[in-house]
Amino acid sequence: MQCTYIKENGIRCDAQAMKEAPFCFSHNPDTKEEKHLAVVRGGENSRRIDIRLPPMELRSPKDVILLVSDTINGVRSGELPPNVANTIGFLSGHLLKAMEISDIEVRLSALEVAIGGKK
Repeated sequence: MQCTYIKENGIRCDAQAMKEAPFCFSHNPDTKEEKHLAVVRGGENSRRIDIRLPPMELRSPKDVILLVSDTINGVRSGELPPNVANTIGFLSGHLLKAMEISDIEVRLSALEVAIGGKK
């Protein structure tokens, strides 16, 4: 069953209601204190951790492989939080894609010159 709470914007909450209650956990007046404690605990757990990783030169896909490998080992050893590793992985994917596009552009320019196209 869907939560029956109507938000300030007039839209009904789309969360599932709790068993034997018309509201979800967040909107149930009977769980107001529990919700507050959960929010406080979540805030405490999400504090930023000061992690200073040394810069790495990332000029080739092999460099990115080393970065990802190092990141995986950092998560496995508990030295690196998964959210930081996720960010590194996400950005590494973008970097690899940019490297790929750059390589294709260089190869295309060389082909154009070879067939007498652009200089």
